Amino acid sequence: MLRFLREGNRHTKTIWWVLIIVTVVTFVGGFVVLFGLDIGSRRTGQGGGNVVATIGGDRITREEYQNAINQQRDQYKQQFGNDPADRDEKMLESQAWRQLLTEHLLSSEARRAGITAHDAQVEFMLKYSPPTVLAQQPVFQTNGKFDPQKYQAALRDPSINWSPFEALVREQLPARLLQERMLSSVKLSQPELNAAYRDREEKLNGVVVQVPPDQNAKVPAPTPADLDRVYQQYQGRFRAGDRVNLEVLTLPKTASDDDKRQARVLAQSITDRARKGEDFATLAKDYSEGPGAQQGGVLPQTYHVSGLGPELGPHLATLKVGDITDPIPQPGRYLVIKLLDRVNQPSADDPGLKVAQISIMVHPNDNALHDQFQKLQDVRDRGAKLHDLGRAAVEKGMTTQKTGFFDANGTPPMLYAEPDAADWGLNAKKGEVSPVFEGPDAFVVVQVDDKHAAGTMSRDEIEPTLRQLAELDARLTLSKPKVDQIAQALQHGQTLEQAAQAAGLAAQPIKDLTRAQVDPRLASAPEVVGAMFGSPVGKTIGPMRTVNNWTFARVDGRVDPNPAAYDSVAGQVRMAVIQRKQQSFFAGWLNDLRAKAKVRDLRSAQ
Repeated sequence: MLRFLREGNRHTKTIWWVLIIVTVVTFVGGFVVLFGLDIGSRRTGQGGGNVVATIGGDRITREEYQNAINQQRDQYKQQFGNDPADRDEKMLESQAWRQLLTEHLLSSEARRAGITAHDAQVEFMLKYSPPTVLAQQPVFQTNGKFDPQKYQAALRDPSINWSPFEALVREQLPARLLQERMLSSVKLSQPELNAAYRDREEKLNGVVVQVPPDQNAKVPAPTPADLDRVYQQYQGRFRAGDRVNLEVLTLPKTASDDDKRQARVLAQSITDRARKGEDFATLAKDYSEGPGAQQGGVLPQTYHVSGLGPELGPHLATLKVGDITDPIPQPGRYLVIKLLDRVNQPSADDPGLKVAQISIMVHPNDNALHDQFQKLQDVRDRGAKLHDLGRAAVEKGMTTQKTGFFDANGTPPMLYAEPDAADWGLNAKKGEVSPVFEGPDAFVVVQVDDKHAAGTMSRDEIEPTLRQLAELDARLTLSKPKVDQIAQALQHGQTLEQAAQAAGLAAQPIKDLTRAQVDPRLASAPEVVGAMFGSPVGKTIGPMRTVNNWTFARVDGRVDPNPAAYDSVAGQVRMAVIQRKQQSFFAGWLNDLRAKAKVRDLRSAQ
């Protein structure tokens, strides 16, 4: 089918030797295993040692999962120029996992809809829209970007076997066609387009005066009635998607004194070797487990002694270019740092430091890790039996924390190092206790404390925010005398600028305000923006009580949309609005698919 892609002139022997070696070894060598084992096996629904998850009738194989991780890792290296650290690695694994779940859900829906990939479509996509795994390969890139000419030249090479990638496109294409079908169903009516054009092109110039809350006054703690009042007033702003609150039990990994001694001895040995003349970059590549290891330990940033803190700063302050520090103890590791250069910077008091580092991690021994894992496993089992992880933790002298509510678009900070626990919680039932998850620095168990479907957030869910709003509301009430002072001055014929100055405030000019691009000072006050667009030129409006302040405003000029320019910009406006609607629609549809999906995560059982 792809014979015509291979037609064309042959390049020189040297060029094709490089292309064949790089392409065949990097691509085919990396993916023959994947396609040989996985293509055609997704829908068997059977487990086994090679399966890391099942999604309904689909399954995700170990090879597929690992290739997704490798792809995320390559993207990270392209973006940041170095290998991911342990915490970043866990997040990349989570991103790969979420991506695979989404791909399988879409593939399943495409099959249900009867969407298949035809030969002509596969041929076209492989030629003009290659899969990401191909487009990101270095052999097809120029200055870090995909180079179509290099790719097209490789397609014409008869010695390269493209069958695995043809199979990949055939596997992925139905999901892409389903996405196109779903997105194309989103329409934009003419009244919607006219409103969007007006929101973008109608502009106002004017002045606003904002009276802030009284921050110096003492206010009493808000009462339940205060919280109820604030919630009723602003509940329309408290909306969120499907979300979950997890109770988290963390057991940090601890190393023995012997583990620390071994790491310190290794770090000192490497320091001595480097000082005796061995290449620091080679030692970093061989031993370092920190950022930049593959670049010889070189860190891209420029540092200043004053910003390195009391632990690292003194070690680097007196170094000469080329000097190497003694091993510097840090939590869980030892650092060996080489000063590469001192860079004078006019804007800084001290010169910038360019450094390379070797990071020797302190790894707890296997017996210690096993004992710590088992300790948490016992607490986990007790928590599952009691249906109360917090109580089981207290029995062992441990404490738990709550993540706060989060959704599929974010990972709570306390689970950044173990995002799999967050993903598990999104799909688990209320009260369910997770297996033990292992992160780079700790073991983690979570229990689903609460779950809410998409919609307005409950009062209890946002009580801390309501308390802040209630206190702010009380402080706004206390600033009312200054508001009254400005209002009275306006009634006596003063301008808004004069009234503001007499009250010790400044009138702020507003230029080219549109509904589509709101001035940051009015971003939290849509009621003020709406009132300004409804106000005649020259009239002062206010005071208006907003979430953050009292506001007076005056419109000094209005620029109505130009009908003659409609045809030239309507296409841009239509595309922007359609894209927003498509993103919102598709995200909601995907969230619904995820919520209904029957996912069995078998990674922890491997």
